[in-house]
Amino acid sequence: MKKIYTVALLCLLLIASSCKTNTENNASKETEANHVVETTNVDAQMVISTATGEKIGGFTLDPLTIYAGGNKHTSKNKPDKHKFYTNGSMVYEVKFKSEGFKLRDKNSELLWKIKIYPDKIKISNNEENENAFEIKRYEDKIKIKRNEEELYAIQLGSSSVIINDEALYQLSSDQDSYAYAILAIKEIPEDQKIFILAELLSQLQ
Repeated sequence: MKKIYTVALLCLLLIASSCKTNTENNASKETEANHVVETTNVDAQMVISTATGEKIGGFTLDPLTIYAGGNKHTSKNKPDKHKFYTNGSMVYEVKFKSEGFKLRDKNSELLWKIKIYPDKIKISNNEENENAFEIKRYEDKIKIKRNEEELYAIQLGSSSVIINDEALYQLSSDQDSYAYAILAIKEIPEDQKIFILAELLSQLQ
């Protein structure tokens, strides 16, 4: 009789444990689903989409809020820097310099150095600004060169960004700032382009 009671007790414990695990798994799935819905909703002043209309991100300049990589990033601002957070964790830091700014990762490692001139923008991944991408407006289009070699020719119009004669991005409104040409640079990750673009527009306006 004692053995039967012990076996029955073990069975009850196993059933209870199984029910708890299923409940936790379901709660986890529900939380994850809610997170996806929340982070993919781009409610911004400027929304950037692919040519097929798929939203990839956007930003609002005041207050500075950036949507990139499926997440909403809010900023904590100081006179010399902006720190961007998502879900309580710092993701990027923008450090201002007299001639531009630097985009750094969460460990303050340099990702991109941006120098702003009266007629052009230079972007490099090193402190010496070597092998920099140069963005400059010409008569009929915007061109991006690297070491004097033309890599991209960009035109803005009808809420689109046309790169090397192909419409690759859609904007939520017409724009004429040549800073949007940064979207053409394939060597810069998509989410980092949006951070750089928002900071550029904030300084150029």
